Amino acid sequence: MSYTRRLWKPLVATTAGGLVGLGSFFVFTRHAILVPIDPADHLNKFVQNGNFNPHNNPFVEDKFVRRIPLDQINPRLLENPQKLNESFYAGVWSGPGFSIQRVLSRNVSPDDPKTPKLWSRAELEASTYEQGTWITGSLEVCEKTPESIVVRGGDTEIKDGLKSLDAFLELSSAIKKEEGVVEFGLRSAFFTGTDATGTPALPGFAVWLHLQYAKLLLVTGAAHVCRQ
Repeated sequence: MSYTRRLWKPLVATTAGGLVGLGSFFVFTRHAILVPIDPADHLNKFVQNGNFNPHNNPFVEDKFVRRIPLDQINPRLLENPQKLNESFYAGVWSGPGFSIQRVLSRNVSPDDPKTPKLWSRAELEASTYEQGTWITGSLEVCEKTPESIVVRGGDTEIKDGLKSLDAFLELSSAIKKEEGVVEFGLRSAFFTGTDATGTPALPGFAVWLHLQYAKLLLVTGAAHVCRQ
């Protein structure tokens, strides 16, 4: 299944069905803000890595942040930044933003060696997302630090470690006491790994779809850490 189609299905199903129309979707995601990316951004070490991008193809990139006041965050999580991060990750992957993708992932054969496990919502909720964790059989946690996790996705087909469409995503959170907020981030980058193309990996419409989906994942993940 092409990446564009995988984006289209969860986005349309969630916005039209779960959020009662496109207008409601934009209201729901309005606090996810697109921000500039630092040239020294941490994720660049993956997208510029010769093991993944040997032809140095250009990449489509973006970063959204969602800032939530400290008094709206579950106080138990504020006492432990690691638990705050893990609760955010769990909210992204077990929450409603990823729900359609979880269903689509069940179509992947459990016998596929690249699919060691297809996870339920309960398992996604309970995971601490250590390095090597597979999310619904198609997303791999390739790095975990105290501040973030980096997940590799894109096409499921891999030849010699390269993908025709490779994708890296970083989820992060930072407690900013001086500003009175927690800042949650979702950073993405897409590129072609198998061939020298010199062109962006996603067409314009697919980029727009991705941006909407990224906002949805961010706001549903951040909502997971708020007071109930």
